Amino acid sequence: MIPAKNLTDQEASQYIEAGKIAKRIRSDFRGDVEEGRKLLRFAEDLEGEILAQGAKPAFPCNIGINEVGAHYTPTPSDASEFSSGDLVKVDFGLHLDGYIVDTAFTVALSSADQKLVDAVAQSLEAVVSNLRVGDKISQVGRLVNAVSQRHGFKVIENLQGHEIRRYTLHAGLSVPNVPNFDNRRFSNGMVVAIEPFMTYEFGGGRVKESAKVTIFKAPDRGGRDVPSALLNFHGLPICERWVGSRVPKAELERLKKYPVLVEERMAPVAQAETTLLFHSGRVTDLVS
Repeated sequence: MIPAKNLTDQEASQYIEAGKIAKRIRSDFRGDVEEGRKLLRFAEDLEGEILAQGAKPAFPCNIGINEVGAHYTPTPSDASEFSSGDLVKVDFGLHLDGYIVDTAFTVALSSADQKLVDAVAQSLEAVVSNLRVGDKISQVGRLVNAVSQRHGFKVIENLQGHEIRRYTLHAGLSVPNVPNFDNRRFSNGMVVAIEPFMTYEFGGGRVKESAKVTIFKAPDRGGRDVPSALLNFHGLPICERWVGSRVPKAELERLKKYPVLVEERMAPVAQAETTLLFHSGRVTDLVS
């Protein structure tokens, strides 16, 4: 078993409440992914709704179109719109006093990609339905890969799930979506984002970094040369449109960067994600 900090019932209830908010927002905004909608407006509206419901965004709303797998959020000057035929991934997270939930969904604006969307959703459902406290980490990859193979798709092998802790989105433990030999086990006290990604057989099954960067990591602590506006984010990911004129672009460029990730053969990618709470011997799906 992997040692994990035991959660109090009060901490668990914070995660559960955050999950309820995320579930409502995911349901409300799925239908807003439609041809002609501006990506910037969509992201700002979703983040605004998080605030309206009493939570805070845990990271900028990610919108991945087609071959973009992760780490793109609209910039203040982004005038692009959802287009007919797009395969759209929306990945967002929120927190209540640092207790984070992370979720994602994919919408196919063409029926040609619907089977891929259905397959990645089914793989997440298989994990949620079968995972138990004490199961091996490798169980996730086995379940995801089985669904992918059954439908003739390919798992993105270098995008993984991750453990979550208070104010820490990626807490160290990674959860592969492909078969592996990790004999460590899920234990009480863990909060884990499970997020399979799939592509077509003609894809490479991996993502690579592009030159584009729209997301940065806020500093964990202050210092003489750290703008005070960056300290409100507790070390979580941020973007240019969140800090505006309060932080010069040159200051953002000094921070840790999250390059936009694209499928190595430019094949379309689909994603599904929820957050699981391992507490009191039970596994609770916080968002689905």
